[in-house]
Amino acid sequence: MRTDWFVVRQVTRDLWMIAEPAHVVNWLYVGSELALLVDTGTGIVPIAPLVARLTDQPVTAVNTHYHFDHVGGNAGFAERLAGLRGGPLLERAAPRDLLARYLAAFPAIIADARARVAADPDAFALSPETDVRDFPAGFDPHAWLPGRVAATALLREGEEIDLGDRQLRVIDTPGHSPDGICLFDERHGVLFAGDTLMEGALYAHYDESSLPDLRDSAAKLAALEAPVHMICAGHIPRAVAETTLIAETVAAVERVLDGAPYVLGRDVFGYTVRETRVGRVWIYHSDGAGSSFALHD
Repeated sequence: MRTDWFVVRQVTRDLWMIAEPAHVVNWLYVGSELALLVDTGTGIVPIAPLVARLTDQPVTAVNTHYHFDHVGGNAGFAERLAGLRGGPLLERAAPRDLLARYLAAFPAIIADARARVAADPDAFALSPETDVRDFPAGFDPHAWLPGRVAATALLREGEEIDLGDRQLRVIDTPGHSPDGICLFDERHGVLFAGDTLMEGALYAHYDESSLPDLRDSAAKLAALEAPVHMICAGHIPRAVAETTLIAETVAAVERVLDGAPYVLGRDVFGYTVRETRVGRVWIYHSDGAGSSFALHD
C-alpha cells in the first residue's frame, strides 16, 4: 500500500512496516487482543488514520525514544508508552532551528534520490519504502511542532507488553539517546530496535549520546538468551535487518572507542560530524564541541 506520504509493507501476517521514506520507519505489530504501534513517525502526516485502516484491534503506541521523528503522531493515540527515562523528555520541544535545518535538507536529498532512480530505476523499484517524495500538499512547516505529548504510562526494563498471543519485553538501550528502549518478542524472535541498531548512519554524536552506553546496549542485545530472527529498525536503508547487525554494531562502536580513523561528514541537520565506517555500520560521532548539539529546548 502506498499513500502520498506513507509506504506500507506487510512483512508477516501480523507485522506491518509503515515507512516515511528517507525519514523514519514505524512498525505495527498485531496480537490477538491488542495492536502495538512502535513509534508514531514525524507527524508531517497523521499516522493514526492509516493504522486504523490496517487493524480493528485497539492500538497502543510506544516510543523507542523521544526524538521528534519518532513521536510526531503520539497525539492520535489514547494509550502511549515510553521507557522510564523518556517520560520527562517527551514533554520537551525540539528547537525550531533544528526542525528548520531538518526540513531544509530535503530538497537536496530528494533531488539526489531522483537522480539515482533515473540512472538505475530497476534497483529502486524493489524497495518502494526508499522512494523519497516531496512534502505533502498542505503541509505547513511553521506549524509542525512534533513532541510535547506526555506518555500515559512508563515502562521499566524487563516489563512485558501483552498483546494476547505474544508478549514483548522491554530492554533499556541508551546510547543514541539516553532513553532508548528496544522491544523483544522472545517467542517469535522479533526485535524492535528503534535507533539502537542501524545499517548505514548510526547517529551517536548528539550532546546526549554516549558511545560507551551504545556499545553496552548492543552487547546486551548480543547476549539475549532467546535467538533473534528478525530486526525491525527505525530507519532505512534496510529496515528489516539481518541479525548479524547486532554483533557488527558492537564491533563498530568498539573500534570508534579504540580510536579508529574517521573522515568528516555531515548529518541531516547540516552539522559536521566524525564518520567511521565499519562494514554496514557507519558511526557518526562528535569531537565534543561543534558537532555536538541538543535535540530539545
